[in-house]
Amino acid sequence: MDTNQVVRTFKTPVTLVLLLALVLIAANWGWAAVREPVPPRPPEPCVVQQIGPALTPEHVYVQVFNGSATNGLAKRLGSILSADGFKVVRCVNADRNDYPRSLVVGHSEDSPEVVLVRKSLTNVDFKADGRIDRTVDVIIGNEQPSAVEQPNSSVPLPDGTACIPHMKTADSGE
Repeated sequence: MDTNQVVRTFKTPVTLVLLLALVLIAANWGWAAVREPVPPRPPEPCVVQQIGPALTPEHVYVQVFNGSATNGLAKRLGSILSADGFKVVRCVNADRNDYPRSLVVGHSEDSPEVVLVRKSLTNVDFKADGRIDRTVDVIIGNEQPSAVEQPNSSVPLPDGTACIPHMKTADSGE
């Protein structure tokens, strides 16, 4: 057999094996991509709105998380904050139940929505996370927060505008 006959004899089977390997690699990649979880939807950024000389609770969206072993605390604090006029988006358990102290999490310490929530609660720490949706999270720890009897119900806005979250509450029916 000369070289041309050897090449012609092995060219088709080698090509088929390479194509089969390519198909198997593509199928493996596709199967791995299908099995990956769908990434969570990113939060929508807040919308700057003209709301007047002060930010009031009806413009603040709060999520309450129970980070302690005591049942029902998130719902109870959510009811208190709703009664004070805050838009409580949800009241659920936190990612864990061993937070030592209660925590307010928001865009920054001087954000008007964070200042308003912190004025309404005592015995809470703060953590800034730079969130773009301007919601405020309250994580209830083993040292539980208490509501202020007569909270200051507004925070002055120098230019009358605030960045308001673009979201729907569960109780609004939207």
